[in-house]
Amino acid sequence: MQRVVVTGIGLVTALGANVKESWETMLAGKDGIAEITSFDTSMYKVHKACEVRKLNSNGHLITKKPFTVYDCLLAAAGEAMEDSGLNIYKLLNRERVGVSVGTLAGELSLFEQRLRNHHENKADGFDIDVAMNYPPMTLSTQLAEAFQLEGPNIILINACSSGNHAICWAFDAIREGKVDAMVVGGSDVVPQTEFTHFHNLKALAPEKCQPFDKNRQGLVVGAGAGVLILESLEMASKREAKTYAEIKGYGLSSDGYHMTAPHPSGEGAARAMELSLLSARLSYKDVDYISAHGTGTPLNDKMETLALQTVFQERAQHLPCSSVKSMIGHTMGAASAIESIVCCLVIKEGVIPPTINFETKDPECNIDCVPNQAREYKANYTLNNSFAFGGNNASIIFGRTQ
Repeated sequence: MQRVVVTGIGLVTALGANVKESWETMLAGKDGIAEITSFDTSMYKVHKACEVRKLNSNGHLITKKPFTVYDCLLAAAGEAMEDSGLNIYKLLNRERVGVSVGTLAGELSLFEQRLRNHHENKADGFDIDVAMNYPPMTLSTQLAEAFQLEGPNIILINACSSGNHAICWAFDAIREGKVDAMVVGGSDVVPQTEFTHFHNLKALAPEKCQPFDKNRQGLVVGAGAGVLILESLEMASKREAKTYAEIKGYGLSSDGYHMTAPHPSGEGAARAMELSLLSARLSYKDVDYISAHGTGTPLNDKMETLALQTVFQERAQHLPCSSVKSMIGHTMGAASAIESIVCCLVIKEGVIPPTINFETKDPECNIDCVPNQAREYKANYTLNNSFAFGGNNASIIFGRTQ
């Protein structure tokens, strides 16, 4: 079995157009929430989200809006490829480099825009542009075309754990020697369809996201993309590439409980974490930091705390466990990919981003959520949790490359 390492990363968030800007503003505890500009919210009770405001494309800063899911994905992938130093034209067989992408539903916003412009005849809204861009699988195929990659190509649609599922799929492909490297991650924007869905469920916070706070009111929808370059340690060593971290293992589970609510005791979430520890051959005592799913909804944060207490026992109360969703919103299919990058940066940089907007301690969420201030902290092993609607759970463990 090949060991799998992360050699490049790329980020697009409401806080920045690249890794440096996004990471520095996260550490500074900035909030990316603002009034929604991509569609009219006058008929809603909530009017704010964490939209992407700018992108870097081929060295040029772009501030046009709205951005598509693919715009964000391509920008993050371009940064990750450059960061990795992976020259596919000179170093690799393109048939052994693949693409694995997670998303909530692809280019919903584009489809919505077409239908708005042809509101009298809905069939007219389905034109060639929609046919080419709306099916979610076009995200991964366009990315493969952009970098001329001819290896495995897959799109993962598993709600907000899609990014982690994409990483797990790519990890297995490299570990088993089927490919040498994978371009992997997730991307989403703020489509009105999904905003309406969460609005009608009364799951949206009106002003700010407050994970693990006693007075939390819900999530804030976000937009962005996170892309990682994964490759075998053997190949990375041969080309003397830098590494951010090594993927040690993962765990997947399903609650089998409810379409929108998590299992009240956190059974499925706990099982995913336990399986990730088993896969990584680690003890619960080895994990140094957890990137929490931390949506800021009353049910999720309570459930996640219970799951953490089940798995980490006496350590649960003191183990650093922060949620960057408090700053960049819930980026749906991109969330766990972005948060996997956070886990890699915590290992590489020795500092933990905070959970902002924390005001009142909740006895039912008795964990160390790194409230409001970043914290210097050496971490050898980090855990990324993603617990999606429908009880689709995915936990990944990253470790310092030895």
